[in-house]
Amino acid sequence: MNMPIGTKIVFEVLLSDFINLGAILFLILMIPVGLSLIISRYTSRLPAISDFARYFIISALTMWLVLIGTVELLYETEVIAGNRTSIGTFLHVMAGGLSGGIFYKLRYKMFA
Repeated sequence: MNMPIGTKIVFEVLLSDFINLGAILFLILMIPVGLSLIISRYTSRLPAISDFARYFIISALTMWLVLIGTVELLYETEVIAGNRTSIGTFLHVMAGGLSGGIFYKLRYKMFA
């Protein structure tokens, strides 16, 4: 398969997804974020978990819920290509966790 990949193609695909699936995609992304905010409120009371680990776990959970939600709620389609294999799902979840950890470090570096 010879499919050219470029910035123009990426933006066209993203734009068509937001035009065709706008409100549905927004809700699919906001439900896990809302659940994660609720869970993070209760995990903040646990003294045994460091703040970095808490941000990591909550971000990884959010990424996992988004991956599951996009597959289950969008007509059983694999929207995110890396989600087709278990290693791809694992790497997406770890990337979500790392982004939460990096956010924690940057947040407390800027506002400390």
